[in-house]
Amino acid sequence: MKRYKKIFRIMALVLMLALFVTGCGKDFDASGYTQALLDLTFQGDTSRARTYMEDATENSLMRQYQQSIDNFVAANITNEIEMNETKTAQFADLVSKIFATMRYDVGKAEKTGKREYEVPVSIQPSDVFVNFQQSLSQDSIKITQKIKEGGYEGTTEEVTQQVLNDIVNHAYELLDAAYQDTAYGEEKRSSCMCRQIRIMNIPLMRMI
Repeated sequence: MKRYKKIFRIMALVLMLALFVTGCGKDFDASGYTQALLDLTFQGDTSRARTYMEDATENSLMRQYQQSIDNFVAANITNEIEMNETKTAQFADLVSKIFATMRYDVGKAEKTGKREYEVPVSIQPSDVFVNFQQSLSQDSIKITQKIKEGGYEGTTEEVTQQVLNDIVNHAYELLDAAYQDTAYGEEKRSSCMCRQIRIMNIPLMRMI
């Protein structure tokens, strides 16, 4: 469950390390930058991110957003289970909808150094992935019991495929159910540290 609680920090960090920004020679709008990256990460909104990047197109940003969704699905939901493209796309579409419901608010940045900023971020955590994980564990017990009771018939390969099909189909149904029943916890306050650095004379913001 801890991996889901760190979703904001991990995904925002991955994206922030990849973005080139403008504003050379001026105080950087660290709050606006953080808002832009969170919006890109969770909403798939490229409008603000493009104002902080050089040579970035809407298509390239959307590819980056979609890749982050696909990576999350592969690492945290389907793991090493092989699925067809249709089912993979269904999971990605559902996860993108879940991400879009994430609640966060970016506060006013405080400059803490020559090129360093502290940006306060308030987060109201969603229970979607926590409830999904719990439901998945319960379903795993049921599938295991079904195997013991001979609920799957056929050759070893056929039984294995039937089990995998149930795991995948049930996982999607359970994730969708958790999404439909989304609830939010108490607001949590945190902050991220941003530092403006230069690579080949191009400013880059990164989180510390």
